[in-house]
Amino acid sequence: MKYQIKVQGCVDPSWSDCFNGMEVSTEAGHDGGCVTMFTGPVEDQATLRGILNHLWDLNLSILAVIQIGPEGELV
Repeated sequence: MKYQIKVQGCVDPSWSDCFNGMEVSTEAGHDGGCVTMFTGPVEDQATLRGILNHLWDLNLSILAVIQIGPEGELV
């Protein structure tokens, strides 16, 4: 499955390797702050849990965890 995980704050794209090679991108949030999105395949729930735990350990606020279907639609 493919997921998009949004967190509050800016994470440098070079951190992609620390998150199982997920694509790391940033955009402006509603409040003018920075939102970072991690997008990519996640092989199983244990891997997803590991990614979420790593974000928690970095003290990043998780805004959304979105599953993306095979055609790119949100599930």
